[in-house]
Amino acid sequence: MSQLFEQIIGIYRSLPASRKVLMGSVLLLVVAGLSVMFLWANKIDFQSVYTNLTPEDASQIVERLKEQKIPYQLTGNGNVIMVPADKVYDVRLAMAGAGIPKGNAVGFEIFDETNFGTTEFVQKLNYQRALQGELARTIKQFREVIDARVMIVMPKTSVFIEDVKPPSASVLLKTRSHLARDKVAAVVHLVSSAVENLTPDRVTVVDTTGKVLSTGVPEQEKADGMANKQLDYKLGFEQNLAGRIQTMLERIVGEGKAIVRATVDMDFNQVDINEEIFDPEVQIVRSRQNTMESQDQKSAPAAAASSVNPVTSTRTAKETSDVSKRQDETVNYEINRTVRRIVRPVGSVKRVSVAAVLDGKYEAETGKDGNVARKYVARSPEELEQFKKIVQKAMGYDADREDQVSVESFPFSYMTELEMTEPAGFDWSVFAKQHGRSLINIFLVLMVFLFIVRPLIKSMKEVRSEVGGQAMLTAEGEQALLEAPESDLLPEPEFSSNRSKAIRQAQQDVEKTATLVRTWVNEAG
Repeated sequence: MSQLFEQIIGIYRSLPASRKVLMGSVLLLVVAGLSVMFLWANKIDFQSVYTNLTPEDASQIVERLKEQKIPYQLTGNGNVIMVPADKVYDVRLAMAGAGIPKGNAVGFEIFDETNFGTTEFVQKLNYQRALQGELARTIKQFREVIDARVMIVMPKTSVFIEDVKPPSASVLLKTRSHLARDKVAAVVHLVSSAVENLTPDRVTVVDTTGKVLSTGVPEQEKADGMANKQLDYKLGFEQNLAGRIQTMLERIVGEGKAIVRATVDMDFNQVDINEEIFDPEVQIVRSRQNTMESQDQKSAPAAAASSVNPVTSTRTAKETSDVSKRQDETVNYEINRTVRRIVRPVGSVKRVSVAAVLDGKYEAETGKDGNVARKYVARSPEELEQFKKIVQKAMGYDADREDQVSVESFPFSYMTELEMTEPAGFDWSVFAKQHGRSLINIFLVLMVFLFIVRPLIKSMKEVRSEVGGQAMLTAEGEQALLEAPESDLLPEPEFSSNRSKAIRQAQQDVEKTATLVRTWVNEAG
Protein backbone atom coordinates (compact mmCIF):
# COMPACT_ATOMS: atom_id res chain seq x y z
CA MET A 1 0.00 0.00 0.00
CA SER A 2 2.91 2.34 0.84
CA GLN A 3 4.54 1.62 -2.53
CA LEU A 4 1.31 2.64 -4.25
CA PHE A 5 1.25 5.96 -2.43
CA GLU A 6 4.95 6.49 -3.21
CA GLN A 7 4.30 5.84 -6.89
CA ILE A 8 1.36 8.27 -6.87
CA ILE A 9 3.50 10.96 -5.20
CA GLY A 10 6.37 10.33 -7.61
CA ILE A 11 4.06 10.56 -10.60
CA TYR A 12 2.57 13.78 -9.28
CA ARG A 13 6.04 15.29 -8.78
CA SER A 14 7.11 14.34 -12.29
CA LEU A 15 4.17 16.21 -13.84
CA PRO A 16 4.70 19.76 -15.16
CA ALA A 17 3.47 22.68 -13.04
CA SER A 18 0.59 23.60 -15.36
CA ARG A 19 -0.75 20.07 -15.28
CA LYS A 20 -0.41 19.96 -11.51
CA VAL A 21 -2.48 23.16 -11.14
CA LEU A 22 -5.15 21.93 -13.57
CA MET A 23 -5.39 18.55 -11.92
CA GLY A 24 -5.58 20.11 -8.44
CA SER A 25 -8.32 22.55 -9.54
CA VAL A 26 -10.43 19.78 -11.10
CA LEU A 27 -9.95 17.61 -8.04
CA LEU A 28 -10.96 20.45 -5.72
CA LEU A 29 -14.10 21.26 -7.75
CA VAL A 30 -15.14 17.61 -7.93
CA VAL A 31 -14.63 17.11 -4.20
CA ALA A 32 -16.59 20.29 -3.39
CA GLY A 33 -19.44 19.36 -5.71
CA LEU A 34 -19.62 15.82 -4.41
CA SER A 35 -19.53 17.07 -0.83
CA VAL A 36 -22.43 19.46 -1.45
CA MET A 37 -24.43 16.73 -3.17
CA PHE A 38 -23.68 14.28 -0.39
CA LEU A 39 -24.73 16.73 2.31
CA TRP A 40 -27.90 17.63 0.39
CA ALA A 41 -28.82 13.98 -0.18
CA ASN A 42 -28.34 13.09 3.49
CA LYS A 43 -29.82 16.28 4.92
CA ILE A 44 -32.56 15.75 7.51
CA ASP A 45 -35.93 16.90 6.21
CA PHE A 46 -37.55 18.95 8.99
CA GLN A 47 -41.30 19.60 8.94
CA SER A 48 -43.42 21.68 11.27
CA VAL A 49 -45.20 19.64 13.92
CA TYR A 50 -46.85 22.56 15.74
CA THR A 51 -47.42 26.20 14.78
CA ASN A 52 -48.67 29.27 16.65
CA LEU A 53 -47.71 27.84 20.02
CA THR A 54 -47.82 29.75 23.24
CA PRO A 55 -44.49 30.07 25.11
CA GLU A 56 -45.74 27.69 27.82
CA ASP A 57 -46.72 24.98 25.32
CA ALA A 58 -43.50 25.43 23.33
CA SER A 59 -41.34 25.01 26.43
CA GLN A 60 -43.19 21.85 27.46
CA ILE A 61 -42.88 20.33 23.97
CA VAL A 62 -39.16 21.17 23.73
CA GLU A 63 -38.55 19.63 27.15
CA ARG A 64 -40.23 16.39 26.12
CA LEU A 65 -38.35 16.29 22.81
CA LYS A 66 -35.08 16.62 24.71
CA GLU A 67 -36.11 13.76 26.98
CA GLN A 68 -36.88 11.57 23.96
CA LYS A 69 -33.66 12.73 22.19
CA ILE A 70 -35.53 13.81 19.07
CA PRO A 71 -33.82 16.55 16.99
CA TYR A 72 -35.88 19.71 16.59
CA GLN A 73 -35.73 23.25 15.27
CA LEU A 74 -37.41 26.42 16.53
CA THR A 75 -38.60 28.95 13.98
CA GLY A 76 -41.10 31.78 13.80
CA ASN A 77 -39.90 33.51 16.98
CA GLY A 78 -40.17 30.29 18.92
CA ASN A 79 -43.83 29.51 18.19
CA VAL A 80 -43.12 26.93 15.45
CA ILE A 81 -41.44 23.60 16.24
CA MET A 82 -40.04 21.42 13.46
CA VAL A 83 -38.97 17.78 13.73
CA PRO A 84 -37.76 15.19 11.17
CA ALA A 85 -40.46 14.29 8.66
CA ASP A 86 -40.59 10.65 9.76
CA LYS A 87 -41.18 11.71 13.38
CA VAL A 88 -44.03 14.20 12.88
CA TYR A 89 -46.96 11.88 13.56
CA ASP A 90 -45.17 10.04 16.37
CA VAL A 91 -44.49 13.33 18.14
CA ARG A 92 -48.08 14.51 17.72
CA LEU A 93 -49.47 11.28 19.13
CA ALA A 94 -47.07 11.35 22.05
CA MET A 95 -47.87 14.98 22.87
CA ALA A 96 -51.60 14.37 22.55
CA GLY A 97 -51.31 11.55 25.05
CA ALA A 98 -49.70 13.97 27.47
CA GLY A 99 -52.37 16.63 26.89
CA ILE A 100 -50.04 19.03 25.08
CA PRO A 101 -50.50 21.63 23.70
CA LYS A 102 -53.14 23.16 25.92
CA GLY A 103 -53.25 26.62 24.38
CA ASN A 104 -54.32 29.80 26.09
CA ALA A 105 -57.74 28.45 27.02
CA VAL A 106 -58.53 26.17 29.92
CA GLY A 107 -60.79 23.24 29.17
CA PHE A 108 -62.60 20.69 31.26
CA GLU A 109 -59.27 19.49 32.64
CA ILE A 110 -59.82 22.15 35.28
CA PHE A 111 -62.06 19.62 37.04
CA ASP A 112 -59.38 16.93 37.14
CA GLU A 113 -58.32 18.16 40.55
CA THR A 114 -61.29 18.35 42.90
CA ASN A 115 -61.35 20.60 45.93
CA PHE A 116 -63.96 19.90 48.54
CA GLY A 117 -63.80 23.46 49.81
CA THR A 118 -64.88 24.98 46.49
CA THR A 119 -68.06 27.01 46.69
CA GLU A 120 -70.95 26.76 44.27
CA PHE A 121 -70.09 30.15 42.76
CA VAL A 122 -66.53 29.01 41.98
CA GLN A 123 -67.83 25.76 40.49
CA LYS A 124 -70.14 27.68 38.15
CA LEU A 125 -67.32 30.05 37.22
CA ASN A 126 -64.97 27.13 36.48
CA TYR A 127 -67.64 25.48 34.36
CA GLN A 128 -68.06 28.66 32.35
CA ARG A 129 -64.28 28.95 31.86
CA ALA A 130 -64.05 25.30 30.79
CA LEU A 131 -66.91 25.69 28.32
CA GLN A 132 -65.34 28.81 26.81
CA GLY A 133 -61.98 27.06 26.50
CA GLU A 134 -63.40 23.96 24.85
CA LEU A 135 -65.35 26.06 22.36
CA ALA A 136 -62.21 28.07 21.53
CA ARG A 137 -60.22 24.86 20.96
CA THR A 138 -62.96 23.52 18.72
CA ILE A 139 -63.15 26.68 16.63
CA LYS A 140 -59.36 26.67 16.15
CA GLN A 141 -59.73 23.40 14.25
CA PHE A 142 -60.87 25.43 11.25
CA ARG A 143 -58.02 25.73 8.76
CA GLU A 144 -58.51 29.50 8.35
CA VAL A 145 -58.51 30.24 12.11
CA ILE A 146 -55.22 30.86 13.91
CA ASP A 147 -56.63 31.64 17.36
CA ALA A 148 -60.05 32.09 18.93
CA ARG A 149 -61.54 33.36 22.15
CA VAL A 150 -65.11 32.82 23.33
CA MET A 151 -66.87 34.89 25.96
CA ILE A 152 -70.21 33.68 27.33
CA VAL A 153 -72.55 35.76 29.47
CA MET A 154 -74.72 33.60 31.70
CA PRO A 155 -77.48 35.64 33.42
CA LYS A 156 -78.46 34.94 36.97
CA THR A 157 -81.31 32.53 37.46
CA SER A 158 -84.54 33.90 38.85
CA VAL A 159 -87.67 32.26 40.22
CA PHE A 160 -89.77 34.78 38.30
CA ILE A 161 -90.26 33.95 34.65
CA GLU A 162 -90.57 37.62 33.74
CA ASP A 163 -87.06 38.31 35.03
CA VAL A 164 -85.34 35.45 33.15
CA LYS A 165 -82.90 36.73 30.51
CA PRO A 166 -81.39 34.56 27.76
CA PRO A 167 -77.60 34.07 27.60
CA SER A 168 -75.39 35.67 24.98
CA ALA A 169 -71.93 35.01 23.54
CA SER A 170 -69.21 36.78 21.58
CA VAL A 171 -66.41 35.18 19.57
CA LEU A 172 -63.09 36.80 18.63
CA LEU A 173 -61.24 35.17 15.72
CA LYS A 174 -57.69 35.63 14.47
CA THR A 175 -57.69 34.35 10.91
CA ARG A 176 -54.93 33.63 8.41
CA SER A 177 -57.25 33.96 5.40
CA HIS A 178 -60.77 35.00 4.54
CA LEU A 179 -63.43 33.06 6.45
CA ALA A 180 -66.35 32.13 4.22
CA ARG A 181 -69.87 33.11 5.14
CA ASP A 182 -71.01 29.53 5.63
CA LYS A 183 -68.13 28.86 8.02
CA VAL A 184 -69.01 31.94 10.05
CA ALA A 185 -72.56 30.58 10.30
CA ALA A 186 -71.07 27.25 11.38
CA VAL A 187 -69.20 28.99 14.21
CA VAL A 188 -72.40 30.74 15.30
CA HIS A 189 -74.41 27.52 15.39
CA LEU A 190 -71.57 25.68 17.11
CA VAL A 191 -71.50 28.14 19.98
CA SER A 192 -75.29 28.42 20.27
CA SER A 193 -75.71 24.65 20.36
CA ALA A 194 -73.16 24.24 23.15
CA VAL A 195 -74.80 26.71 25.55
CA GLU A 196 -78.20 26.05 27.04
CA ASN A 197 -81.00 28.41 25.90
CA LEU A 198 -78.60 30.32 23.65
CA THR A 199 -80.06 31.21 20.25
CA PRO A 200 -77.97 32.00 17.15
CA ASP A 201 -79.27 35.57 17.00
CA ARG A 202 -77.51 36.32 20.31
CA VAL A 203 -74.03 35.25 19.11
CA THR A 204 -71.64 37.90 17.75
CA VAL A 205 -68.50 37.03 15.78
CA VAL A 206 -65.70 39.54 15.08
CA ASP A 207 -62.09 39.27 13.93
CA THR A 208 -58.93 40.91 15.21
CA THR A 209 -59.16 43.66 12.59
CA GLY A 210 -62.41 44.88 14.12
CA LYS A 211 -64.64 43.58 11.34
CA VAL A 212 -67.99 42.21 12.44
CA LEU A 213 -68.44 38.84 10.78
CA SER A 214 -71.85 38.01 12.23
CA THR A 215 -74.37 39.65 14.51
CA GLY A 216 -76.66 36.66 14.70
CA VAL A 217 -78.76 35.14 11.95
CA PRO A 218 -80.90 37.81 10.26
CA GLU A 219 -84.29 37.03 8.81
CA GLN A 220 -83.05 37.39 5.24
CA GLU A 221 -80.29 34.85 5.87
CA LYS A 222 -82.81 32.48 7.40
CA ALA A 223 -85.03 32.87 4.36
CA ASP A 224 -82.11 32.28 1.97
CA GLY A 225 -81.05 29.20 3.89
CA MET A 226 -84.58 27.86 3.88
CA ALA A 227 -84.90 28.45 0.13
CA ASN A 228 -81.64 26.59 -0.54
CA LYS A 229 -82.77 23.67 1.57
CA GLN A 230 -86.10 23.54 -0.22
CA LEU A 231 -84.39 23.59 -3.61
CA ASP A 232 -81.98 20.83 -2.58
CA TYR A 233 -84.88 18.74 -1.29
CA LYS A 234 -86.83 19.22 -4.53
CA LEU A 235 -83.85 18.37 -6.75
CA GLY A 236 -83.02 15.32 -4.65
CA PHE A 237 -86.61 14.09 -4.89
CA GLU A 238 -86.65 14.54 -8.67
CA GLN A 239 -83.28 12.84 -9.18
CA ASN A 240 -84.27 9.90 -7.01
CA LEU A 241 -87.56 9.43 -8.87
CA ALA A 242 -85.97 9.76 -12.32
CA GLY A 243 -83.10 7.45 -11.37
CA ARG A 244 -85.41 4.68 -10.17
CA ILE A 245 -87.50 4.83 -13.34
CA GLN A 246 -84.46 5.02 -15.65
CA THR A 247 -82.69 2.04 -14.10
CA MET A 248 -85.90 0.01 -14.42
CA LEU A 249 -86.31 0.91 -18.10
CA GLU A 250 -82.64 0.25 -18.89
CA ARG A 251 -83.01 -3.29 -17.59
CA ILE A 252 -85.65 -3.76 -20.30
CA VAL A 253 -84.42 -1.76 -23.32
CA GLY A 254 -80.69 -1.89 -22.56
CA GLU A 255 -78.17 0.28 -20.81
CA GLY A 256 -77.90 3.80 -22.20
CA LYS A 257 -81.10 3.46 -24.24
CA ALA A 258 -83.45 5.32 -21.89
CA ILE A 259 -83.53 8.93 -20.72
CA VAL A 260 -85.88 9.91 -17.90
CA ARG A 261 -86.51 13.34 -16.44
CA ALA A 262 -88.92 14.19 -13.63
CA THR A 263 -90.38 17.49 -12.48
CA VAL A 264 -92.12 17.69 -9.11
CA ASP A 265 -94.23 20.60 -7.94
CA MET A 266 -94.06 20.84 -4.16
CA ASP A 267 -95.84 22.89 -1.56
CA PHE A 268 -93.47 24.05 1.15
CA ASN A 269 -96.06 26.11 3.01
CA GLN A 270 -96.54 25.01 6.58
CA VAL A 271 -100.26 25.15 7.28
CA ASP A 272 -101.89 24.58 10.66
CA ILE A 273 -105.72 24.46 10.43
CA ASN A 274 -108.12 24.34 13.38
CA GLU A 275 -111.73 23.50 12.41
CA GLU A 276 -114.91 23.37 14.46
CA ILE A 277 -117.88 21.99 12.48
CA PHE A 278 -121.53 21.93 13.66
CA ASP A 279 -124.10 19.68 11.98
CA PRO A 280 -127.65 20.73 12.85
CA GLU A 281 -129.18 17.72 11.14
CA VAL A 282 -127.57 15.34 13.59
CA GLN A 283 -128.91 15.80 17.15
CA ILE A 284 -127.60 13.91 20.09
CA VAL A 285 -129.34 13.67 23.48
CA ARG A 286 -127.15 15.41 25.94
CA SER A 287 -129.32 15.04 29.10
CA ARG A 288 -132.75 13.82 30.06
CA GLN A 289 -134.70 14.78 33.23
CA ASN A 290 -138.01 13.17 34.41
CA THR A 291 -140.15 14.66 37.22
CA MET A 292 -143.18 12.78 38.59
CA GLU A 293 -145.54 14.10 41.34
CA SER A 294 -148.41 12.21 43.03
CA GLN A 295 -150.82 13.81 45.59
CA ASP A 296 -153.65 12.04 47.58
CA GLN A 297 -155.99 14.28 49.71
CA LYS A 298 -158.65 12.84 52.02
CA SER A 299 -161.43 14.93 53.75
CA ALA A 300 -164.11 13.99 56.48
CA PRO A 301 -167.64 15.66 56.64
CA ALA A 302 -168.27 18.13 59.45
CA ALA A 303 -170.79 17.17 62.32
CA ALA A 304 -174.13 19.00 62.59
CA ALA A 305 -174.34 21.38 65.59
CA SER A 306 -177.63 21.83 67.64
CA SER A 307 -178.65 24.98 69.39
CA VAL A 308 -180.11 23.03 72.23
CA ASN A 309 -177.27 20.55 72.67
CA PRO A 310 -173.94 22.07 71.78
CA VAL A 311 -172.30 18.67 71.97
CA THR A 312 -171.31 17.41 68.60
CA SER A 313 -173.37 14.69 67.15
CA THR A 314 -171.70 11.36 67.09
CA ARG A 315 -173.35 10.33 63.96
CA THR A 316 -170.76 8.96 61.41
CA ALA A 317 -170.36 10.77 58.02
CA LYS A 318 -168.78 9.43 54.80
CA GLU A 319 -165.09 10.53 54.04
CA THR A 320 -163.98 11.92 50.58
CA SER A 321 -160.59 11.32 48.72
CA ASP A 322 -158.90 13.52 46.03
CA VAL A 323 -155.93 11.93 44.12
CA SER A 324 -153.81 13.98 41.64
CA LYS A 325 -150.68 12.95 39.59
CA ARG A 326 -148.16 15.07 37.61
CA GLN A 327 -145.23 13.98 35.40
CA ASP A 328 -142.65 16.29 33.67
CA GLU A 329 -139.84 15.22 31.26
CA THR A 330 -137.04 17.55 30.13
CA VAL A 331 -134.68 16.48 27.27
CA ASN A 332 -131.59 18.52 26.26
CA TYR A 333 -130.20 17.93 22.77
CA GLU A 334 -126.64 18.68 21.56
CA ILE A 335 -125.86 19.60 17.97
CA ASN A 336 -123.10 17.42 16.38
CA ARG A 337 -119.77 19.26 16.77
CA THR A 338 -116.48 18.20 15.15
CA VAL A 339 -113.12 19.77 16.11
CA ARG A 340 -110.14 19.17 13.80
CA ARG A 341 -106.50 20.26 13.89
CA ILE A 342 -104.84 19.72 10.52
CA VAL A 343 -101.08 20.22 10.10
CA ARG A 344 -99.98 19.84 6.51
CA PRO A 345 -96.46 18.48 6.10
CA VAL A 346 -93.80 20.72 4.61
CA GLY A 347 -92.79 19.65 1.10
CA SER A 348 -95.97 17.89 0.09
CA VAL A 349 -96.19 16.81 -3.55
CA LYS A 350 -98.71 18.75 -5.61
CA ARG A 351 -98.04 17.31 -9.07
CA VAL A 352 -95.52 15.02 -10.75
CA SER A 353 -94.51 15.17 -14.41
CA VAL A 354 -92.32 12.46 -15.93
CA ALA A 355 -90.89 12.38 -19.47
CA ALA A 356 -89.18 9.25 -20.77
CA VAL A 357 -87.42 8.89 -24.13
CA LEU A 358 -86.57 5.40 -25.38
CA ASP A 359 -84.27 4.37 -28.17
CA GLY A 360 -85.79 2.26 -30.89
CA LYS A 361 -84.67 -1.04 -32.35
CA TYR A 362 -82.00 -1.56 -35.00
CA GLU A 363 -81.96 -4.19 -37.72
CA ALA A 364 -79.08 -5.16 -39.98
CA GLU A 365 -79.82 -4.32 -43.62
CA THR A 366 -77.65 -5.25 -46.60
CA GLY A 367 -77.51 -2.65 -49.33
CA LYS A 368 -77.08 -3.06 -53.06
CA ASP A 369 -73.33 -2.59 -52.75
CA GLY A 370 -73.14 -5.41 -50.21
CA ASN A 371 -72.46 -3.18 -47.22
CA VAL A 372 -74.33 -3.97 -44.03
CA ALA A 373 -75.96 -0.95 -42.34
CA ARG A 374 -78.08 -0.47 -39.26
CA LYS A 375 -81.70 0.44 -39.89
CA TYR A 376 -83.72 2.19 -37.20
CA VAL A 377 -87.11 0.70 -36.35
CA ALA A 378 -89.36 2.79 -34.13
CA ARG A 379 -91.24 1.16 -31.28
CA SER A 380 -94.91 0.45 -31.79
CA PRO A 381 -97.65 2.40 -29.98
CA GLU A 382 -98.57 -0.77 -28.08
CA GLU A 383 -95.03 -1.00 -26.67
CA LEU A 384 -95.03 2.68 -25.73
CA GLU A 385 -98.36 2.25 -23.96
CA GLN A 386 -96.97 -0.65 -21.96
CA PHE A 387 -93.93 1.40 -21.00
CA LYS A 388 -96.22 4.27 -20.02
CA LYS A 389 -98.16 2.04 -17.64
CA ILE A 390 -94.90 0.80 -16.13
CA VAL A 391 -93.76 4.38 -15.57
CA GLN A 392 -97.09 5.32 -13.99
CA LYS A 393 -96.85 2.47 -11.52
CA ALA A 394 -93.25 3.32 -10.67
CA MET A 395 -93.93 7.02 -10.06
CA GLY A 396 -97.12 6.53 -8.06
CA TYR A 397 -99.42 8.14 -10.61
CA ASP A 398 -102.37 10.02 -9.12
CA ALA A 399 -105.05 11.37 -11.45
CA ASP A 400 -106.43 13.67 -8.76
CA ARG A 401 -103.11 15.52 -8.68
CA GLU A 402 -103.22 15.86 -12.46
CA ASP A 403 -99.94 13.99 -12.89
CA GLN A 404 -98.49 13.83 -16.39
CA VAL A 405 -96.54 11.03 -18.07
CA SER A 406 -94.99 11.10 -21.53
CA VAL A 407 -93.15 8.16 -23.14
CA GLU A 408 -91.75 8.60 -26.65
CA SER A 409 -89.34 6.72 -28.92
CA PHE A 410 -86.61 8.47 -30.93
CA PRO A 411 -83.30 7.34 -32.47
CA PHE A 412 -80.35 8.14 -30.23
CA SER A 413 -77.19 9.78 -31.51
CA TYR A 414 -74.13 7.64 -30.74
CA MET A 415 -70.55 8.84 -30.95
CA THR A 416 -67.62 6.53 -30.39
CA GLU A 417 -65.30 8.01 -27.83
CA LEU A 418 -61.79 6.75 -27.46
CA GLU A 419 -61.09 5.96 -23.88
CA MET A 420 -57.83 7.62 -23.01
CA THR A 421 -56.68 5.40 -20.23
CA GLU A 422 -53.39 5.97 -18.60
CA PRO A 423 -51.03 3.05 -18.98
CA ALA A 424 -50.70 1.10 -15.82
CA GLY A 425 -46.96 1.62 -15.61
CA PHE A 426 -44.45 1.87 -12.86
CA ASP A 427 -45.10 4.54 -10.23
CA TRP A 428 -41.85 6.48 -10.35
CA SER A 429 -42.93 8.97 -7.69
CA VAL A 430 -43.33 6.26 -5.06
CA PHE A 431 -40.05 4.64 -6.12
CA ALA A 432 -38.18 7.96 -5.91
CA LYS A 433 -39.65 8.67 -2.48
CA GLN A 434 -38.62 5.27 -1.12
CA HIS A 435 -35.19 4.83 -2.75
CA GLY A 436 -34.21 8.38 -3.75
CA ARG A 437 -31.51 8.87 -1.13
CA SER A 438 -29.90 5.49 -1.86
CA LEU A 439 -29.78 6.24 -5.58
CA ILE A 440 -28.20 9.65 -4.95
CA ASN A 441 -25.50 8.08 -2.76
CA ILE A 442 -24.75 5.49 -5.45
CA PHE A 443 -24.56 8.30 -8.01
CA LEU A 444 -22.07 10.16 -5.83
CA VAL A 445 -19.85 7.08 -5.57
CA LEU A 446 -19.90 6.69 -9.35
CA MET A 447 -18.99 10.36 -9.79
CA VAL A 448 -16.03 9.96 -7.42
CA PHE A 449 -14.85 6.94 -9.37
CA LEU A 450 -15.27 8.58 -12.80
CA PHE A 451 -13.80 12.00 -12.01
CA ILE A 452 -11.19 11.21 -9.34
CA VAL A 453 -10.14 7.57 -9.21
CA ARG A 454 -10.22 6.88 -12.92
CA PRO A 455 -8.21 9.99 -13.99
CA LEU A 456 -5.60 9.21 -11.31
CA ILE A 457 -5.23 5.64 -12.52
CA LYS A 458 -4.98 6.83 -16.12
CA SER A 459 -2.33 9.44 -15.24
CA MET A 460 -0.34 6.86 -13.30
CA LYS A 461 -0.31 4.55 -16.29
CA GLU A 462 0.80 7.32 -18.68
CA VAL A 463 3.62 8.51 -16.43
CA ARG A 464 4.73 4.94 -15.77
CA SER A 465 4.92 4.24 -19.51
CA GLU A 466 6.93 7.47 -20.11
CA VAL A 467 9.38 6.69 -17.29
CA GLY A 468 9.81 3.13 -18.53
CA GLY A 469 10.51 4.35 -22.09
CA GLN A 470 13.10 6.82 -20.87
CA ALA A 471 14.84 4.15 -18.81
CA MET A 472 15.00 1.78 -21.75
CA LEU A 473 16.36 4.56 -23.94
CA THR A 474 19.06 5.36 -21.39
CA ALA A 475 20.18 1.79 -20.66
CA GLU A 476 19.94 0.06 -24.00
CA GLY A 477 20.44 2.77 -26.63
CA GLU A 478 23.11 4.96 -25.14
CA GLN A 479 25.96 3.11 -26.81
CA ALA A 480 24.17 2.96 -30.16
CA LEU A 481 23.57 6.66 -30.11
CA LEU A 482 27.23 7.37 -29.44
CA GLU A 483 28.45 5.12 -32.27
CA ALA A 484 25.89 6.23 -34.83
CA PRO A 485 26.78 8.88 -37.41
CA GLU A 486 25.68 12.43 -36.88
CA SER A 487 23.00 12.20 -39.56
CA ASP A 488 21.43 9.19 -37.82
CA LEU A 489 21.34 10.77 -34.42
CA LEU A 490 17.86 11.14 -32.96
CA PRO A 491 16.82 14.60 -31.85
CA GLU A 492 17.24 15.36 -28.25
CA PRO A 493 14.11 15.21 -26.12
CA GLU A 494 12.29 18.44 -25.55
CA PHE A 495 13.08 18.51 -21.86
CA SER A 496 16.96 18.80 -22.43
CA SER A 497 18.81 21.94 -21.22
CA ASN A 498 19.91 25.00 -23.31
CA ARG A 499 23.60 24.07 -23.05
CA SER A 500 22.91 20.65 -24.57
CA LYS A 501 20.95 22.27 -27.38
CA ALA A 502 23.86 24.66 -28.14
CA ILE A 503 26.45 21.85 -28.21
CA ARG A 504 24.25 19.78 -30.50
CA GLN A 505 23.72 22.71 -32.86
CA ALA A 506 27.51 23.43 -32.98
CA GLN A 507 28.28 19.81 -33.80
CA GLN A 508 25.75 19.75 -36.62
CA ASP A 509 26.93 22.99 -38.37
CA VAL A 510 30.53 23.89 -37.49
CA GLU A 511 30.97 26.65 -40.08
CA LYS A 512 27.84 28.45 -39.09
CA THR A 513 28.88 28.20 -35.47
CA ALA A 514 32.35 29.63 -36.23
CA THR A 515 30.88 32.55 -38.16
CA LEU A 516 28.51 33.27 -35.27
CA VAL A 517 31.38 33.23 -32.77
CA ARG A 518 33.48 35.65 -34.95
CA THR A 519 30.54 38.03 -35.12
CA TRP A 520 30.19 38.02 -31.34
CA VAL A 521 33.95 38.69 -30.92
CA ASN A 522 34.02 41.57 -33.41
CA GLU A 523 30.98 43.18 -31.77
CA ALA A 524 32.66 42.84 -28.40
CA GLY A 525 35.94 44.39 -29.71
